[in-house]
Amino acid sequence: MSTQQINIRIETDLAAALDRVAREESLDRATTIRRLLERSIREWELEHAVLGVQRGDLALGRAAEESGLSMWELLDAVRVAGVAHPLAGEEARERLERLAGVKVATLPDIAPKPGAVLLVGINPAPVSVTAGHYYQGRLGRRLWRRLEGLGLLRDVTPGAEDNAFAAAGHGLTDLVKRPTTSADTLAEEELQSGVETLRGKIRAWRPGLVLFAFRAPAERLIGSGVKPGRCGEVEGATAFLLSGPYAPAEETARVDRELRDLLGDMASAPLGASTRTQRVTGKDLERGQIRLPRDAKRFFPSGKAKVEIVIRGSRALASYDPRTGPDRERSAVLHIGKDALSRLVTENEVLVVRRGKGGVPQLE
Repeated sequence: MSTQQINIRIETDLAAALDRVAREESLDRATTIRRLLERSIREWELEHAVLGVQRGDLALGRAAEESGLSMWELLDAVRVAGVAHPLAGEEARERLERLAGVKVATLPDIAPKPGAVLLVGINPAPVSVTAGHYYQGRLGRRLWRRLEGLGLLRDVTPGAEDNAFAAAGHGLTDLVKRPTTSADTLAEEELQSGVETLRGKIRAWRPGLVLFAFRAPAERLIGSGVKPGRCGEVEGATAFLLSGPYAPAEETARVDRELRDLLGDMASAPLGASTRTQRVTGKDLERGQIRLPRDAKRFFPSGKAKVEIVIRGSRALASYDPRTGPDRERSAVLHIGKDALSRLVTENEVLVVRRGKGGVPQLE
């Protein structure tokens, strides 16, 4: 992430207060300044969003997006400020069209290649529908720059970034396809229906990674406790939630590193590529484990983790240990359990390992 140096002069009392905060937080002065600045900017964004709702300049959904808050957090802030939620003319028109069953223009889905990335949003913004391309608002263009930096698209034409994304084999869709100026105008039945529709698309398209651009669709498919980063699976595909546009710089850097590592693992293990396990010994069966050579580690996480696998056609949850010790790298261990392994594998067998549907490792 690029940085800039800013030099300012502050009053002696303010500098003393800054040092006092740094001592209390056990931080150096520079880190303290960055954290206080980030907190102040977030507070300003919240105040700006609430004021925009109060004046009628921003709908709730757009205000939540710009402030980096969830809809519920912003609603709480609006209620605390005593701001009513008026129904703007555009929102009224959208609701009337929905009630009347009027078909509106939207952005078509772009299906990913099997094993590639599916980027999921909440619903299209009218500015993007008018442009004919995904994510053409201010925050949307920031999202494209972020994804370009992560290597998910290249040779980009501004205003048509989704073409470059699709050219790389990736796809785009939304939880709900009806465009609105604010996501909070979407009806609950639309959102519930969108969940089932989206699950069906993921099953049909078989992406290797479902990448959530925003928290709302991730919460709908995975749960309200979902956090940025790798967040489980959806219909057999690995799920990942990006941090919000106003998340602290440290969190964004961490999430981007995690995503970059995950994309690297996917690239090193293309769909259909395979390798073999080590020979399953009697001791392995007794311990309920399968040992994996170095080449097979590309199908698994870089660190210890619980992983879902398919072994001989049966889904199982296994404990994975890459065993990359400080002295030397050893064979990785996939612990499945004595009873389960004995039912599926016999002594002296060698299994084929490949990345299967949705990126789930398969052992046959």
